[in-house]
Amino acid sequence: MRQTVVGMTRTVVATLWRDGGQRTARRNAWAAMVSDNVRARARAEAAAAVALADTQQSAGQPVAALRG
Repeated sequence: MRQTVVGMTRTVVATLWRDGGQRTARRNAWAAMVSDNVRARARAEAAAAVALADTQQSAGQPVAALRG
């Protein structure tokens, strides 16, 4: 009886979760890649803003003039 229950449980689990967790791992990897991309874009925008502010300040213009 116990072997039958274990065998049926394994069959159900194998049928329902055929990917062996790959789908979840891929979803997690994709989410991490997207968030890393967002952070990298924000970092690049911040670096560009700092560089622009530094350029404007060294040219003698006040930094407040950058706000538009």
